[in-house]
Amino acid sequence: MKAVLRSLIRWFVRTFPVRGRHRLANTVGGWAAEPVTVREINGIRVELDREVQYHRMMLFDLYEENVLAYLRKRLKPGMVVFDPGCNIGYFAAQVLGMVSPGGQVWSFEPSPRCLERLHRHNPPNAISGWRLMPMALTDRTGTLTFHDTPRVITRGYAVLEQAGKPGDSNPVEVPVTSVDAFCAEHGIQRINFLKLDIEDSELPALRGAQRMIAAKAIDTILVETEVRPDRVELNKAIFNLLMEAGYRPFHARHGGKLVAIVPEHLPPSKEDIIWERSR
Repeated sequence: MKAVLRSLIRWFVRTFPVRGRHRLANTVGGWAAEPVTVREINGIRVELDREVQYHRMMLFDLYEENVLAYLRKRLKPGMVVFDPGCNIGYFAAQVLGMVSPGGQVWSFEPSPRCLERLHRHNPPNAISGWRLMPMALTDRTGTLTFHDTPRVITRGYAVLEQAGKPGDSNPVEVPVTSVDAFCAEHGIQRINFLKLDIEDSELPALRGAQRMIAAKAIDTILVETEVRPDRVELNKAIFNLLMEAGYRPFHARHGGKLVAIVPEHLPPSKEDIIWERSR
């Protein structure tokens, strides 16, 4: 009965984008969910916890729905997506369906907690088109200390040493690489979409992609951007790097429609900014 109710709720909120659908999924959907649900999405099995709010949104395909609606229009079979900080695999699972057949999703995840959950349900490199790399993206190759936290599953928060040192961290040494080094090593000539939601490591990752950016070999980049007074200089560095490289910033609105923005004029918030290459 609960499985049928979940399917009905998922169908309703996707078919009728009415106000209040997130609240419906969050309340009724939470009751309809099992304590732990393993969803298979395009061959990738994603373990979702009923008690975690953003997992409930994933259960009903409402998590990052505007960005994913945009990508359904933008991505095509055969394209390449980079997904650093893939966490429990939901985003990778969604975009894998968009670039298949023939495409490739490269996920990077240094967190032992996340990797344990991913490997529990997905045999390594057994899913066509998806590769999970146990490492982080930054501006160099080698190893760095990664501060894993108990919140990495419930809130998606864990950081490389260069980005911070949370009080509840469990430090581990992890391999790191850069976009440029990884592409050179694996013969990747173009990235169609690069998602950078990696907890204050976005700027180092962009600096590690300078060769690919200069070659106009990365079409679109998503950068999670937190707008607050102590981030002014950091955000300015990101904006300047991308605008000088010929990218222009947008928000994804309902249905995946892009709306141009002026990033310097954003109010205090946490924003997913989509940077499209214009030249």
